[in-house]
Amino acid sequence: MSFDPKKEPENHESIADRRLQISSTGKRLFALLLDFILALLLANTLVQVFRKEHWDLVMQSRNFLDLLPFYGSIVLVLIFKDILGRSPGKLLLGMTIRKIENFSQRPSFFVLIKRNLLLLLFPVEAVVLFRDAYARRLADKWWGTIVLDDQKALRVILRILLGNIILFGFFSVAILYQRSGIEKTAAYQTAEQAIRAHPSLQMLLEESPEIEEPEMHLDLRENAENPSLVRARVGDDETGKLVTVSLTFRNNPRGWEVLNIEVKPIGEADD
Repeated sequence: MSFDPKKEPENHESIADRRLQISSTGKRLFALLLDFILALLLANTLVQVFRKEHWDLVMQSRNFLDLLPFYGSIVLVLIFKDILGRSPGKLLLGMTIRKIENFSQRPSFFVLIKRNLLLLLFPVEAVVLFRDAYARRLADKWWGTIVLDDQKALRVILRILLGNIILFGFFSVAILYQRSGIEKTAAYQTAEQAIRAHPSLQMLLEESPEIEEPEMHLDLRENAENPSLVRARVGDDETGKLVTVSLTFRNNPRGWEVLNIEVKPIGEADD
């Protein structure tokens, strides 16, 4: 499909008549940044939700195929982000996509998909966007679209609230699946076995079998200078113990080796 890069919107005079405002270059780039951040958060959330058992043992040996679902999901979100006539970033900034020949009409579903495929050529798209007087991407020129400030956009306070709700949702999911992700690691499972076998913790574990508040700091390098740590609480908040298990990563066979177990009373650990 041919296009004239110097061609201006045929009904640009009606923009002023109807008091429509073309979205600025900076606003469009900021909306794209918001979309990318949301796509990244979504991809990271999916990784946490669908983590496999002993995922920490395969972190170093991952190849392109292992990373494909993560990066592929980001690309898919960016391609399909405008299927409702605007992306989440455009919604939060009060923008909408319209046909160049009729500002009251939204482009078709397939046009909205095709215009985002050119985001794969982002450097070219960025150059065209900066050079165009109407802040149009190459895709806008090819498919006859333009991005306008939405006259019926939500009030600013509502858009800010919506953005906070979205971020809080991702944060909540991350917190919800944090413990599950820790418990699926070989490091935690090795540390748990060491904790349950430790003589000084047997009585506490008989009273309170659950190991609470796990957290870990892993170094996946073999024979790392500083050991990896798994911390957890055994027992209740008052009479329980804070246990720190030091581990090191071994490559042959791939797994974790316990170096030391440190047990402290809760009160002493807080001090």
